[in-house]
Amino acid sequence: MIQRRNFLSLSAMALPAAAVSFAGPAFAQRAGSNSCLPDPARLKTRTAAKTEVLYKTTHGKPNGLAVTTNPGELWVIDQGTERWVTLTHIADGSVIREFQTDVVGPSGVVIDDDNVMWLTSTHNSLIVSIDPANGKTIAKYVTPGAGRIYKKAGDPPNRVSKLPTAYPELSRAVGGGQREARAGGMGGPRGNGLPPGQVPLDTDEGAGGTGAHGILSKGDLLIYACPPSRAIYVINKKTWEVQDVWPTPGNRPHGMTWADASKTSFWNVDSNTNTFYHYDASSGAIREAVRVQDDPYTVCHGAKLVDGYMYFCDDVGWICRIKWT
Repeated sequence: MIQRRNFLSLSAMALPAAAVSFAGPAFAQRAGSNSCLPDPARLKTRTAAKTEVLYKTTHGKPNGLAVTTNPGELWVIDQGTERWVTLTHIADGSVIREFQTDVVGPSGVVIDDDNVMWLTSTHNSLIVSIDPANGKTIAKYVTPGAGRIYKKAGDPPNRVSKLPTAYPELSRAVGGGQREARAGGMGGPRGNGLPPGQVPLDTDEGAGGTGAHGILSKGDLLIYACPPSRAIYVINKKTWEVQDVWPTPGNRPHGMTWADASKTSFWNVDSNTNTFYHYDASSGAIREAVRVQDDPYTVCHGAKLVDGYMYFCDDVGWICRIKWT
């Protein structure tokens, strides 16, 4: 287990020179914080290989992926109102087994070293642990960093997939009811007819909003992306104490995957820029960025690196992959 003091001391260290391809720091120190604020314009960036659209998902609104210890298997979590979690064969998407869960608009899924499944229940700002054998809820937790997503000057426009909807009978709306406008609109609840940022006059609470998206596990630690605070959080699953917080370059951090078997670094994709960022798992320093091609014009949600390919789900009902180098 990485202790809290080690995370804090590591995050205060300077980024190694070998991690960047230019003179000068890629990260500006944020006042009053041990985290480093990345400058996307100065990151070493390359373009990914062409995206392959592989097959339809079992359900129409896939939003998170997880791998198992069995080669060739892939968990797919669906953000529709029926809240399916489906274990599939990664080769063709055929179903091994599935169950429904007690979550709302989920975005992330991972199985930890204790064989507990963790789901980010995004649209009610919870993180939920369940039994992966049957989907039974074990416990529910608050999400540090959750809140109302906001728009900032200079943000990229909200990215919407141009793939055909795999299940045309389904609405694009997700999460089963009240939810934030897609991460880029950042006003009040969708359809309230008010200007950006305004809420109805009878509103009694201003927070509301959404919670975490992609999630990873390492020992006693959970690492998750949280768009409302534009940050990645490291939390101890036993004490529920935040160990560290790392700001993200974009405003819509989503899917996460380990970059190596020893879990020393990970990839996190921003869905609005469709760019993967490679993080050091000890310091939060970003080593490089990989931009997904726009042909086909997809939106990366859940993502997992498997056998040299980056698999991701587009939430209009498709599993895609990119040859990863």
